[in-house]
Amino acid sequence: MAEDKLNTHSQLYSEIVDNYAQFRQKVAELNVSTTKCKDSITRYKAAMNGFQASNEEIRKTIESRGEKIEEMTNYLPKQNNLLLTLFVGDFNVVLPRKEDKIRYKLQYEKFKLWYIIGQLVFSSLNILCGPCRIVEGFLQFYLVWFYCNLTMKESILVANGSRIRMWWLVQHYLDIILYGFLLIRPDGDFSLQFSLYIFYMSGCQVLQFYYQAGSLYKLRALGRANSMEVSAEGLRVKTYADLQFLTPFFILLYVFQMYNGYILWCVAPSHPPDMRWEVFLCSFLFFAISLGNLCTLIHVVILKHQLHKLVANNGVLRRNFSGTLLDSLAKDPHKSL
Repeated sequence: MAEDKLNTHSQLYSEIVDNYAQFRQKVAELNVSTTKCKDSITRYKAAMNGFQASNEEIRKTIESRGEKIEEMTNYLPKQNNLLLTLFVGDFNVVLPRKEDKIRYKLQYEKFKLWYIIGQLVFSSLNILCGPCRIVEGFLQFYLVWFYCNLTMKESILVANGSRIRMWWLVQHYLDIILYGFLLIRPDGDFSLQFSLYIFYMSGCQVLQFYYQAGSLYKLRALGRANSMEVSAEGLRVKTYADLQFLTPFFILLYVFQMYNGYILWCVAPSHPPDMRWEVFLCSFLFFAISLGNLCTLIHVVILKHQLHKLVANNGVLRRNFSGTLLDSLAKDPHKSL
């Protein structure tokens, strides 16, 4: 009996060794193939740099090939951005399978939703408590932690093919700085207003998340959105209902941000001289975030107006007007944010 078990163990061990050897061989082959593929793409882009198509058919062919190559690069290792480099170094964050990418995107959406609900709860507690400096400090620390994690996850999503407009990434960097300085600033008259702002912002984000997630689901079913698109914090042209229903809420939110900047600017002189610059900086950040969001919203409304004008003038826009605004939005919908 003992000899039979030993033979069985020996056979299983030999199988493990063989499988591991095959695994290492496949990994080595994969690394070689990855390097060859990246070199081929680099040579192709260098050869096509400055190429001018002589007719429309050639232009369409070149664009189609470019889109396929861009999709291929989403599965190849690439250099991390500054934030990812600071946190994980040069570690490759590109997921090898489409299923893994979609699973990570869904985890990101769940993470964002639950922690937005969390900031809604904490801001409500701070409003009900008076406000309380301890609860407010915890809320601000929570916001810094949340946006650090959110920005890192979004950077990983971008590396894996999600199209997130640069402004939203920049805004999250500004949010990290803003909430960090608000965390260390002294107590003042801004506490209740800040909690009301976070409460209203969180409510808008939850409303936008459910509304936009439903719109994206329909777009994916129609083949007008890729599987790696995520719900953005602003509005988008392709989900028309967003503009009709959510725009008033977001306009009020952006005005609220500007009002926060104004209040902080007014109360800054009442702070000690060595802390005054922190309050002025927070005021400037609120103004910058508000103006950036308002400019983005205006850009979206203009694009939507242009798009609907084209649709009204041309019944079958995609078939009759190749290369127009709708084709551009279909290829890169987050350019329209």
